[in-house]
Amino acid sequence: MWGNKTKSHNVDTLIAEGTSITGDLTFEGALFVDGVIEGDIHGTNHEKSVLSVGVHGRIEGNIESPYVTIFGQVDGDVRVSQKVELKPGAKVNGNLYYKIIEMNAGATVNGKMVNLGEPHALEHKPERSDVISEPKVSEPKNSESKTEPKIGDSKSDQKKSDSALHSNDNEAVRA
Repeated sequence: MWGNKTKSHNVDTLIAEGTSITGDLTFEGALFVDGVIEGDIHGTNHEKSVLSVGVHGRIEGNIESPYVTIFGQVDGDVRVSQKVELKPGAKVNGNLYYKIIEMNAGATVNGKMVNLGEPHALEHKPERSDVISEPKVSEPKNSESKTEPKIGDSKSDQKKSDSALHSNDNEAVRA
């Protein structure tokens, strides 16, 4: 149910539809509310306390529990130290404090949503990129490779030597 195989799927306490309780409620284990509670609800065991508010359930008060699943309505602040699930049709009229949230389409929160996760895990850290510089083109060391013609060289002499090279290539192809 919560991703932890050691947790039980059994309901320890059930407040059925048509039942109304006025006053604060403290519980341990799994509490399923499909009725109405006018008062605060506090889950005492921070490892195993699970509160589920059914489709017909309504809480008029603040909730504090490590795990909460809401199908119905809560009028008050909800403080969840581990994970909260807001199912389709869930309605929270108050602030929602959570570490992990799963919110389905159709669920609404009329108040602030505050993440209680570790601050260092929530900070945006830009990806580190190393700057790669372009390799420098070095100048040729010998003076002959420069584009300036040598004294006594002419473009016509160069054309003649290019023609001689190509004529040798043509003779090799004919053979």
